[in-house]
Amino acid sequence: MDDFEELVGDLKAGAERRGLRFLEATFPGDPAVIFHHGTIGIDDVLDIAQHSFAPFLSLGVTRLDPAELLDSWDPDEDDAEQAPPAELLQRWEERAGQIDGVVLQWIASGAVYLYLAVPAWKQELEDLRENWSEELDAQRTDLSRAQQIRVTHLAEQIERAPEYRAGNNQTRPAIGRVLMEPMLQSNEGRIVSFFVLKEAGRMVRDNAQAEFSKLLGQMDQLAAELRMSRHWLMARRASDRTAVARDFLIERLDGYAPTGAMVNELRRLAEKLQ
Repeated sequence: MDDFEELVGDLKAGAERRGLRFLEATFPGDPAVIFHHGTIGIDDVLDIAQHSFAPFLSLGVTRLDPAELLDSWDPDEDDAEQAPPAELLQRWEERAGQIDGVVLQWIASGAVYLYLAVPAWKQELEDLRENWSEELDAQRTDLSRAQQIRVTHLAEQIERAPEYRAGNNQTRPAIGRVLMEPMLQSNEGRIVSFFVLKEAGRMVRDNAQAEFSKLLGQMDQLAAELRMSRHWLMARRASDRTAVARDFLIERLDGYAPTGAMVNELRRLAEKLQ
């Protein structure tokens, strides 16, 4: 769906049918289980919450605010770039007020569960901002060596986080911001945040590609291993087998999320062995 108003409505209606209530809450620590929109249906998510006897659900919804673009483009009062290009700002203003993130959380047996949904158009806007920021990057080469070391250090910590590696291009920016916030010092402003997330994104792409390359010639062997796994034998639906194949690959890719093509190819090879 293009915007997530219907998604939020379906989540609320589905929770009501199952007798699940919503409460505002803060969940300390990292979630033990993360579900990503597009890889699992909301009925399955709510069924899991119901069957795990969740005492309540917490639903968070964010909406696109063009001020976010303006703030990220003007990190310092002395910055020469006082405003983003008009075309870029117009694209953001066209989506102003639309839901750009949905977070559903609950706790069960001491573990925090999280369902994260980010619309595809939000990633498109982020890509546009990144492309237009290349000139800005060139103008900011005066970052001190100490700042560069600090940026690299923070980016490495974010990149090592399991939830960041297991995310995708749409969800990683939001996950990265959550991970970064408690690590920033009081004197580190938006420009540091901008470069930390940019560097973490580069690291995770490069490192994931290196892990992917290691498995390219092993797909038949991996399919045979997957075919004999307990989770695969218990999976009945195609969507279940896809999820099992994805988790199987994540374990062998040092936590990095595989591409959809890689998951589908492994599932296809494993199904041929049945």
